[in-house]
This record gives sequence, structure tokens and C-alpha cells, in this order.
Amino acid sequence: MLKSDGREPLSRRGLLRRTAAVGGAATIAMGTGLATAAEAAPATGRPAAPARGNTGAYLLPDNENGFIRGGEVFHTDWADGTTRTLAAHFPTLPKSFAHGVDAAYVLLNGALGFIKDGEAHHTDWADGTTRTLAAHFPTLPKTFAHGVDAAYVLPNGAHGFIKDGEVHHTDWADGSTRTLTARFPTLPGHFASGMTGVYVRRDWVYTFIRGDEVHHTDLGRKVVRKLADEFPELPASWRS
Repeated sequence: MLKSDGREPLSRRGLLRRTAAVGGAATIAMGTGLATAAEAAPATGRPAAPARGNTGAYLLPDNENGFIRGGEVFHTDWADGTTRTLAAHFPTLPKSFAHGVDAAYVLLNGALGFIKDGEAHHTDWADGTTRTLAAHFPTLPKTFAHGVDAAYVLPNGAHGFIKDGEVHHTDWADGSTRTLTARFPTLPGHFASGMTGVYVRRDWVYTFIRGDEVHHTDLGRKVVRKLADEFPELPASWRS
């Protein structure tokens, strides 16, 4: 529900960020598949997937946030530093989606959507089912039909997709794209590639995450914040 001035009410994460409270306020997450970040990543002697890092970020209906990295998921209202496997937390996922999805988003009905390569899965579909991006999103440009950098859902129900510095919305003309910097003039130039995740609040403020930086479109032109400052609940290894 919006406040009287049109702003979204702060979630628990938002309150933590506003007061700079870093620890001790998270609730305990219950369920199977729960592991600490240190337990979840095998010891390889080198950082896990440094080129990929976090590959998804989304906004939940309660204004908490979700992040995906490799085969794990983290929500900001879980105990600090704890993760679950994608397969355990989202049991409808196809086995091929259990590690390394390209993008994740939350639909208006609360279901989650996932994209990997040229396929999509929604958690309100039958277990393990997928549809091709081209079939499920027929307005997509052909160049977007096999893997995207980020995907999100707008407050009007349209879907947005980002790939290689270009953006497409499903309520635009079929196959049309705009450059990220033209469509989002507040966006820092280096955000034009390598996007981790994007989500849109109900008041139409966009959040872009790239590596360890965050840009909100209501911050002003080119302004960025550190991921660790915006989301202090994240496991330490997920903050870059």
C-alpha cells in the first residue's frame, strides 16, 4: 500500500538501510535446503564464479528482495548470511534451471519467473515445464530469444528485458528496442552492460544492480550506491 505522499512503505530491509543497522534484526528462515553461505559454496581455492557473481535480483510482494547466485537463492528477510538451494526453495523448477539461471522476476500474481538460455519457467506452471522465450513473449526481438541479461515485470503487467545494452518492453512494438542509456537517462554509462538484475517498484522507480553497485532512478543522474550498503543482509561473498 502506498503512503499518502505516494511513496512505498519501507520494508524491514528498507528500515535497516535507513537506520544503517547491519545485523541482528533478521528473522530466522525455516524449511529444508537451508545452508549458510560458507556451507553452500564448495571450497575450490578460488572465488566462486567471479565472472558471473549474482545473476538475478527481484522485488517480492512484501518489498523484501531476492538474489540468485549459482544454484542458491537469498531473501533479505531470512537469517543473515543464510541461503537455500534453488531446487529446494522452488521445487517446480526444471532440473536444468537448478543452477545458473540468467534472470528472475516476480509476476503480479506473486509467482516467480526464471529465464535460462532460451527458455522460461514460472512457478505457477506445471512442475518442470518450460516455454521458449520466443513463444511466450512473441514481441521479443529475435536477438533476445536465446538468453537475456536481466528481466523484470512492470506495474502494468508488461515485461521488460535487457540484453547487450538494449531494452525491450512487451507493450512496445514487436521487435523494437531502445538503448539503455536513452531509455533510462539517469543510468551511469557503465551500467549499459553486465547487468546483474533489475526490478521496478509499484511507484515506477527502477532499480538496476550491476556487480557491487546499485542505481535507483529516483537518486539522480549517474548516482550509484554500494550493494553492501543497500543490502547489508547479503552473505559477504554475494556483495560484489
